[in-house]
Amino acid sequence: MSDDINALARISYESGVDPIDFAEGDVAMLIEAHARVAVTRIFEPGSFPGYSVEMTIDALARRILGNLLDAGWQPPAWPIPEPEVSR
Repeated sequence: MSDDINALARISYESGVDPIDFAEGDVAMLIEAHARVAVTRIFEPGSFPGYSVEMTIDALARRILGNLLDAGWQPPAWPIPEPEVSR
């Protein structure tokens, strides 16, 4: 396991949580928080004054990717390597 992942991911993995399950929970939490803040601000514009995260889809996507990378995920290799030929 990589040494440069966040503590919550490390503890989860070491206690047997599947990385896919961890990622699903983390992404779901980010989407839920984003939606809750966005909808609440429609009805109460002054709500969540300390939540200074940009409320755009692009910002949400960057935050999701950042959290996944922080949890030890890696982007795919690019360009895609040619498959090795076995003989």
